[in-house]
Amino acid sequence: MRYKKKIISLASILALISTNISFADTFSSKLELTKDINTNLSMYKQNNINDMFTIQTKEIKQESEFFKSDIKYPYLKIKEEYINNNKVNKKHIENINKQIENYIIKFNNKIKKEAKEYQELYETKFSKSDEDYVKYQYELISDFKVTYNKNNLISIPITTYAFMGGAHGMTYLKSFNYDLSTGKEIKLKDVFKEDVNYKEIVNSFVKKEIEKSEDIYFGEKEGFNGINENQEFYIEEGKLVIYFQLYDIAPYYVGIPKFEMTVDEFGEYFKMKF
Repeated sequence: MRYKKKIISLASILALISTNISFADTFSSKLELTKDINTNLSMYKQNNINDMFTIQTKEIKQESEFFKSDIKYPYLKIKEEYINNNKVNKKHIENINKQIENYIIKFNNKIKKEAKEYQELYETKFSKSDEDYVKYQYELISDFKVTYNKNNLISIPITTYAFMGGAHGMTYLKSFNYDLSTGKEIKLKDVFKEDVNYKEIVNSFVKKEIEKSEDIYFGEKEGFNGINENQEFYIEEGKLVIYFQLYDIAPYYVGIPKFEMTVDEFGEYFKMKF
């Protein structure tokens, strides 16, 4: 009887040891898996420049009798903990900020200069005339949207509205697309694989989209006749957006024509991942 009890007791101990070993193995495996995930996540964060800066808003507000501006534009600021990190090239970030700011400043100065010329004309000629001239205040309004900021890519379309008298103002769309790992501005051809004819693919797509509502677009001579090397675009999550300025391929009332090429449909041709 004692012998049987010893056997049962020994079996229980062995079972318990086996269970503990199994639990320890499982726990160890989970720890290793967690460690691998954390390591990969850490490596991703180290290699993902998008996480190393914040996007702030700079503003320009000016107003006089003949000119008014209300401008918002982006500024990329490197986070303090990454200032001395070799992964972030400060010159790249500074260059991006400089290009965006130069565009805004030039636009603002241009409209401001034209407002000054109009003011001089109004004060020297129009105000002394017997005719009833309308007095205009030139206006510039600008804002931006970050449509993509992942995978070391950033895409920021800036919308600017300028009023310089007349029936209505004009809206302009300018996108800033960059590869953060190189600091270079992305051209449309860079989005596509080298072995594909990107112009042919885009042209075919845009033409098909226009045909769906061809009555709102200009005819062949004034309308869409294909893209060029400087075709404007921006990137969204899972989309490449091709766009045209007012009056480029359609009347004013159509607005800024945009054509979305999705990753689901055209992903096989894209080199970049978004």
